[in-house]
Amino acid sequence: MKIRPATRADLQAIAALHIESCRDAYSHIFPAEFLEGRLPENLRRHWSAVEIRNEDLVLIAVDNALIGFVAVWCRPAPFIDNLHVRPSYRSKYVGTALMAAVAEQLISRGYKTASLWVFESNSRALRFYEKLGGVEKERAERSVFGYDVMSRKIEWYDLTSILDSMR
Repeated sequence: MKIRPATRADLQAIAALHIESCRDAYSHIFPAEFLEGRLPENLRRHWSAVEIRNEDLVLIAVDNALIGFVAVWCRPAPFIDNLHVRPSYRSKYVGTALMAAVAEQLISRGYKTASLWVFESNSRALRFYEKLGGVEKERAERSVFGYDVMSRKIEWYDLTSILDSMR
């Protein structure tokens, strides 16, 4: 597996993986008609229009094909907007490797902290982020694709905790 920065040419593949991952991971959160109907259109449009600025960090994991990605918007503080792994590659350390790469790159840029929001019912992701040293900061109902979803904000007060969790 290789991790590298995403290019504009990768965005269509990122959208396809994002759709596949959401359909699998969020089938208990969103209605099937949304996951099969509007979701693909929304994500394809999002990724075709996304502007990756110099301060942002979008990394992909490749193993012959795209198997995972992470998008971090640093505007101004690092916000991990997406971390998705192809369902057949979950629990194979792809997400861990992506998060380690994010931590290393953000630290090298002088950042100390990062945060993200995760769906409260996504217990697998909550355990994953906790294992990487993330701490729950708050709970809130958030509007996602027009649906209100109870979510938790996870924060890393020190990005080195991600790297330390892997030792």
